[in-house]
Amino acid sequence: MPDKSAFWLRASPIYRLVGCSFMLNPFQSATPFVSPSLNRVRIAALPGIDLPVEVEGKTGYDLLSAVALAARIQARANELGLPPDAPDLLRRFDGCFTELAEPVEACTISEEIAREYGRSLAYLLLTLKRGDPANRAARKEWDDRHWSFWAGINTVWVGGGLVSGQLGPIAVREAGRVMHDAGFPDFAVNLSPHGADLPLMGLSRLAPFGAQAMLVFDFGGTAVKRAIAEYKDNQFTQLHRLPSWSSPCESSLSVSLELADVAAHAERILSIIEQTWQEAERPLAPTIAVSLACYLQNGQPPPSEMGCYGRLQLPGDNLQTYLADQLSQRLGQPIYLHLYHDGSAAALAYAGCGETAVIMLGTAVGIGFPQTTY
Repeated sequence: MPDKSAFWLRASPIYRLVGCSFMLNPFQSATPFVSPSLNRVRIAALPGIDLPVEVEGKTGYDLLSAVALAARIQARANELGLPPDAPDLLRRFDGCFTELAEPVEACTISEEIAREYGRSLAYLLLTLKRGDPANRAARKEWDDRHWSFWAGINTVWVGGGLVSGQLGPIAVREAGRVMHDAGFPDFAVNLSPHGADLPLMGLSRLAPFGAQAMLVFDFGGTAVKRAIAEYKDNQFTQLHRLPSWSSPCESSLSVSLELADVAAHAERILSIIEQTWQEAERPLAPTIAVSLACYLQNGQPPPSEMGCYGRLQLPGDNLQTYLADQLSQRLGQPIYLHLYHDGSAAALAYAGCGETAVIMLGTAVGIGFPQTTY
């Protein structure tokens, strides 16, 4: 059952609920589970749009993932003065936007890459908003309900690591321009100020009444982001970031479904949370909020999710309960665990409004809807 003492969703003056309308979300609690993933949405055609040949037929992942952005940068690495095989290529690229960058053309080229990335985001949004027949046929899992739901979306908030730096404002502005020019002048594409911390900020809204501090975690594919959400007089005050750790997924060369390997994977997750609790050295709420890079239904990954985190469904019938029980034993007190898909956690930061989607651009493309959770 949800923690009825959670106050942050309704108490903060920063996140007022303003006049919003709501739509029935066909992705929520559907049986069988239908994934809202944008990574698999394919841009087959956009009639009337001058669609670049390199975009036609590509998926959201093909165009907007970290791998896709790195490929754009590598294609022009020599012009940017960057080593194309640098492991920190994306970080180095962020420094190319300054007018002091070398070579002098780097600033112009980096802005071109950012605008191109923004246009790709717009093409994905147009695919979703318009629901042209060719694109519906390319996403066979969705029916008319799912496309109608997306047709009703009029505001998008964009966050994630890829748009946290200099690329973000340029790309989001370009995406908005393309949407407006394509016949949707009232469609808003906004850059979230929370960047890569967006899931942590969303989770911070789940603190129990009277909390002074609560642990929040974002378990991603490449890193585990950790923070202590702090409160005073039942109001959020700040997010105290802790050093990120390598993701337990990063060390897995393949996703094993052997129960012993799944148990070891769960053990790594529990150990990270337990050690962070011990490191905090301050009074913490007996509530912990966690997001996973995996879709969830009622605290459990659906059968179709068998990736790095999805395989955690194998030992039992409710992952949220299992992790909470294990943490209670380790920490010597009852622990309530909020377990969210990372896109849904990010969407909590904008809770209260319908006709809105939150898109996370990082290792892959994440999605969440503020009026619902899954």
